[in-house]
Amino acid sequence: MQLFYGHINQDRFSLHESEINHCIRVLRKGAGDTIYFITGNGNLYAGEIEVASKRVVEGSYTLKEEHWGNVPYNLTIAVAPTKNMDRFEWFLEKSIELGVSRIIPLRCDRSERKVIKDERLFKVALSATKQSLKGRLPIIDPLTSFDDFIAMDLEGTRCIAHCEETERTPFTALAPTYSLIVLIGPEGDFTLEEIQSAQQAGFTPIHLGKSRLRTETAALTAVSMVYAAHL
Repeated sequence: MQLFYGHINQDRFSLHESEINHCIRVLRKGAGDTIYFITGNGNLYAGEIEVASKRVVEGSYTLKEEHWGNVPYNLTIAVAPTKNMDRFEWFLEKSIELGVSRIIPLRCDRSERKVIKDERLFKVALSATKQSLKGRLPIIDPLTSFDDFIAMDLEGTRCIAHCEETERTPFTALAPTYSLIVLIGPEGDFTLEEIQSAQQAGFTPIHLGKSRLRTETAALTAVSMVYAAHL
């Protein structure tokens, strides 16, 4: 299925500007053609093109399927972006394929990356959403400080994965939970102060197995465990 990203306004649709060139010039779609598109709200739509130009593709649409491609859980991953953004974008892409609901990039005490490009991450997220045939576009938050994240009012079972040799719950015991927030640290791990702050805020310490994992691997492992637990 060739899938596009667009917007709807009452009984009309229009494609996002980033999709127009591919639709008109590459695929040579025009007036009278039917295309399928998502708006990020979780539904699949079919639209009949009525106006097709270099700047605008619009027409009428019908709702094809609600909750299209949705997963039966709500998973938020709060993770410190890696110094090498290619690795973080790889995680972003794969986690969306597996059904993550929200990603919150974190700025921690030991973070090596202090700046991210929101527009670039949106493009990666949109491409992964369409590729994996999902109607809901995950939320990608701006870079958020650890303290601001801890103060967020997020609903669900809260977990923090860290490498300290203290008592930690196997994440496999929590993965079947419907709503989860998983906290993954930077390449140098969380500081003891951050771990204590998270636990005081109600985060359960967890481990993801015996191997020491890179940041993006740990984050994707958590996503994969939740995905497998709900098959």
